[in-house]
Amino acid sequence: MYAGINQKLAPIRFFFFIQPDSNLRFQRAMEVACHVWGGAFAPIFAFYEKLPIAYRREFNIDITTVDYYRFTVENYDPDVILYDEDLSEDAVKKIAGERVLKSIKDYTDEIDKGTNDRAISTLEIAKYYHENEFKYLRNDELVFSLSKIAPENILLNALMGITCEKLRKGIERLFKGNDILEQPVIGWDEMLEYAVSDKIDILDLIYHKLRTWSNKPYKMGSGIYFMRSDRLQDVMNFWNLRAAGWKIVPLATDLLDKPYFKDYVLRFTEWAVQRDGGSIGSIRLLIGHGFMKDQIDTAWEKVKPEVTGKIQAASFSWQSWFPRFWANYEYQDADHIKSEVPFYDTFYDQYDVEESRVEFKAQDLPFFYDWNLVRESAYKVILDISVHDSHAEYANLLFGITDMQLRQLAAPIDFREWRLSSGGIHRTINRSDSKIMLSLPKALDFFKLYFSNLGQKLKETPNSKLAKEVLKNIGGLMLGKFLLRAGPLKIIELFEGGKAISYSQLIAEIQKTLSIKKVADAQAFIGRLLEHKIVEMGAQIQCSVCEQHGFFLPENIAVQITCPICRNQFGLPMAAPTSINWYYRGIGPFSRANKADGVMAVFATLSLFQTEITGHDEKISALFGFELISKKQSQTPKEIDLCLLLQSGRDEYKRPDLLFCECKTYKRFTVVDIERMIALGDEFPGAILAMATLNERLDENEIKLLTTLVQHFQKGNDSRPANPVLILTATELLPEDYRAGFRAYKNKIKPYHRYNDYIGALAEFSVNEHLKIKNWWDVKEQVWQENIFVRQMASHIVNSLQLRLTNPKK
Repeated sequence: MYAGINQKLAPIRFFFFIQPDSNLRFQRAMEVACHVWGGAFAPIFAFYEKLPIAYRREFNIDITTVDYYRFTVENYDPDVILYDEDLSEDAVKKIAGERVLKSIKDYTDEIDKGTNDRAISTLEIAKYYHENEFKYLRNDELVFSLSKIAPENILLNALMGITCEKLRKGIERLFKGNDILEQPVIGWDEMLEYAVSDKIDILDLIYHKLRTWSNKPYKMGSGIYFMRSDRLQDVMNFWNLRAAGWKIVPLATDLLDKPYFKDYVLRFTEWAVQRDGGSIGSIRLLIGHGFMKDQIDTAWEKVKPEVTGKIQAASFSWQSWFPRFWANYEYQDADHIKSEVPFYDTFYDQYDVEESRVEFKAQDLPFFYDWNLVRESAYKVILDISVHDSHAEYANLLFGITDMQLRQLAAPIDFREWRLSSGGIHRTINRSDSKIMLSLPKALDFFKLYFSNLGQKLKETPNSKLAKEVLKNIGGLMLGKFLLRAGPLKIIELFEGGKAISYSQLIAEIQKTLSIKKVADAQAFIGRLLEHKIVEMGAQIQCSVCEQHGFFLPENIAVQITCPICRNQFGLPMAAPTSINWYYRGIGPFSRANKADGVMAVFATLSLFQTEITGHDEKISALFGFELISKKQSQTPKEIDLCLLLQSGRDEYKRPDLLFCECKTYKRFTVVDIERMIALGDEFPGAILAMATLNERLDENEIKLLTTLVQHFQKGNDSRPANPVLILTATELLPEDYRAGFRAYKNKIKPYHRYNDYIGALAEFSVNEHLKIKNWWDVKEQVWQENIFVRQMASHIVNSLQLRLTNPKK
């Protein structure tokens, strides 16, 4: 077995909380951000213990203060949160969670002493440029520019980067005696020429070799932001849009007499058209707070680019609301404000798994940074781990556990910082790291922690241990797929109840059931059954004492053999070899009734999800055969055949789906099953309830029971019901063709289903297909039509009354 590990090398990301309405605090936070590699991706937010009404109105915030900050932090996904020292540390801790927390003053003191941690400083990047770009005399005009900007010009400082005293002196010492260093004093009048000059400046150090990654590149944010340069919140908004990865032009409406802004808008428009392949370049015009329409129209007329050959295809669209960086993911996604991930490069390799562990070397940055013994970490790797595991032994998807629990599972003997987020597993790196030792999380261990955090105690059942052994015997799901079809299962059924089948009878049954003509092909199928320890071959020999037939494995056949029934010894009938007949019988669970105690239905369900619902990029964690017991209430343990945690490969930031599966072979669903699934759905809102059976169709009683289950959860206002129900029969679970389980829905599934909510759509299609009742979409459409009708009737009544009042004679 091997594991694939993708390493994304990235700077450690910061997040700042500062006192509201303080230019000095904002300037200090910018200085710290500009002192570290990747600091432009560090957002800066004013911190309120209770959001003011005016602030709520400006950003249209309708959630609690804690949720506002929590969603914002999760959006930017920082590693370290720095806060003003006079803010309440306890209040900030509620937002920070397990992230590293430190006051800005403490961090600036460390910068002054040269002991700051968790970053590569821009001074170290400057050393790289000094050694690689300016070591020898250049034959071009490139210079290193350390601009000087007036402190009160907060927008220009935010746009071009601001240097603290230590950074400026360090760069001056570095380039001492080298006339390649320039230190121009710049303002808005100088920006027209300075912006396009050939130089390396502070922004180049901050962005050095960095790219940004988004799971939806077509939704990467960009635009022109109408703002005021003298309004602190507007400048912070510009900074935070850029920190989220936006390509953003800060259009200061109070400075439009400066030629720089018209030129910047023109260059940005040309870039947007070129970005879109020279076709239609769509550019968002984002209107800041407090502007009137005539102000915006006047401002746009001053800077609107003239239509030329380069930008003839440009189109502009107005947006009056600020992107909802603070909302839940669906709104962030709609507004293109889900923060992008800054990174240097990615590296993928595969590693052998030994004793459930993987050892690998963290990739090094190819540019110089200081060997600092005080520094615990300089940068980080974001790990994406895929375990090629056909036995469902490991958790491929980790979610819903704390960072401490992540370390417990994956890095119990590692001393660096580990963090889990929707973007992956973050692990800090220093130059002294020779290797990373990663323990692959076992599915059972992971789900115990996952459900414990939800107030549930997980207890493994004997069926789980049996299923694991069966799965091991058949070679895992990949090798065992040949069994998960209707024909092979019928062959296995022959051995149920301990029956022994003769060679000739088995060959005949295989040929008939699997439509195999050649005896050699039937023998090959028997060979696979033997190889996967589903059946064993032996001789049936009649005992000369009790005259009963016993089953003898080849290794137990000798001149004298012991009867398994009467336990007497008798001689092998060598004089009458025709009385010795060769038979086959099921091994272990395959000799019992109900398809190896029902585990084949579980395997078929898991295989369907791995084959058809997940793809190359999706991740899944699975566990079968366990009980959940609530820690708070004395409830009856809820037995679960199969549990899945499934992440969409098309959108990894969406909350993973939790699925509880009730699996039957040829038994029928009962009232007890439905009551158990209702209890699970009520306790886990939003979980998908899968009802899987190897029967080809549901009987009348099952249809009534499942209708009750479906209609119980057809409530709420979301795109899904409270708990979707997915119905799976042999049609889906045992397809004859690969990836043909959902062929019945082939004409119903549209591309937007696959991109938005594939499994949710399959659940609603299955309700229509198997129960012939209204699914959730039908129910919502009916409610919507009824509401429209009620409104129309109310409108008619009001109009009629108004008519009577104005014309009483009529």
